[in-house]
Amino acid sequence: MTESKYENVIALRRVFATLARMDWRKKMKWTLKGSEVRLLIALKEANSKPCLEGLTVSDLSKLLQVTSPTVTQMLNSLMKDGYVNRTVHSSDRRIVEITLTDKGAQIAQDSQEMITTIFSGLIDHLGKEQSDQLIELLTQSLDYFDQLDDERQR
Repeated sequence: MTESKYENVIALRRVFATLARMDWRKKMKWTLKGSEVRLLIALKEANSKPCLEGLTVSDLSKLLQVTSPTVTQMLNSLMKDGYVNRTVHSSDRRIVEITLTDKGAQIAQDSQEMITTIFSGLIDHLGKEQSDQLIELLTQSLDYFDQLDDERQR
């Protein structure tokens, strides 16, 4: 490995480590975890579609790309704190749907607005061209990491 490439490896490690350590909760006015906020936002977005009343644990698991037990654990916490409800589906009693309470819907709305403001500020800071480049580079990076995972699983 060349010295220049090694310096890039160190710089990438530093940047990725810094991103991983960022505490987004400090930017929020709630005590919820980032994963719980993402779940509330997923429910809010689903509720905006007229054909859906709520989502199942399985639906949320697929959307959030986590296991069903992980979703169940988050839901238990969110339900205890009054952010979500579990209801039996009207036509199939085997299906339990998850819906937002008014409190949960407000947190989801506020979170979406805050996230939009943060990323809008980043776009203003970088400019349109560099923002497009960042999106492309991050997408390529994610594709590369997915490819690595696929190769490891073989």
